[in-house]
Amino acid sequence: MTKFIATVCLPPTKPRRLVKAAAAAMAPYDLSDARNPAGEWDWWAVHSEPGRGFLVLPAHDGDRRLLTPATVPRRKADLAPLGPLECHGGPRALLDFDAMRQRSAHRYDALRAAWEELAAPHPPARPLTEFVARHEADPEGYSKEDAKRDHLLQPLVQEVAQRAVAGDPHFDMSFLLKDPVAYFAQEHDAARRDAVEAAVPGFALLTLDGTWTDATSDGYWERANGYLDDLPGEAVVVDLLCHC
Repeated sequence: MTKFIATVCLPPTKPRRLVKAAAAAMAPYDLSDARNPAGEWDWWAVHSEPGRGFLVLPAHDGDRRLLTPATVPRRKADLAPLGPLECHGGPRALLDFDAMRQRSAHRYDALRAAWEELAAPHPPARPLTEFVARHEADPEGYSKEDAKRDHLLQPLVQEVAQRAVAGDPHFDMSFLLKDPVAYFAQEHDAARRDAVEAAVPGFALLTLDGTWTDATSDGYWERANGYLDDLPGEAVVVDLLCHC
């Protein structure tokens, strides 16, 4: 089972009607009917995390058209409180996508700096692919379990995992599922660009005309960013946490 963020675009919608409008837009992609070839989700919820919510243009802070715990009735969606100038979505004209991209760039730079500081006192660590290659060369003498164990036992990998579990502000829980050595082996500028491209759209995008597209298609991030930037000012944007 997988969870992902879908960024959903809606026509002008009042906050108290947001959940109903989102449900109607998402309905064609419901997985509960096994015969639905377009199925993408089996449950969803309006979702943004503190520090990662939609940023509001300062001039529109407090606007009642924004999706916040104060404007969306709790019986419709139990929205979490977010940080300053953050909301769960709203009309495109009230949202600051440029600031969201800058925030993502700053976060990536801080993560990279934290990794370099963490790595400095440790012996160089090797990516999981090297251990897997050893297994593939000698599958009977060196199992997949051996490969995973030896990779995870590297001091640097161990410390990243420990920091993720402890709630380190740089190394989140995603580092328990991905290889940090391979992640930080990426070319810095390209990795930073990827982080910025993912600052506004989620893994999937549902457009105003009901078209679903996602990051499994080539060129998705560029297209998704261009589409969101060009949305009419009154169009509402919201992130949904989806499960499939």
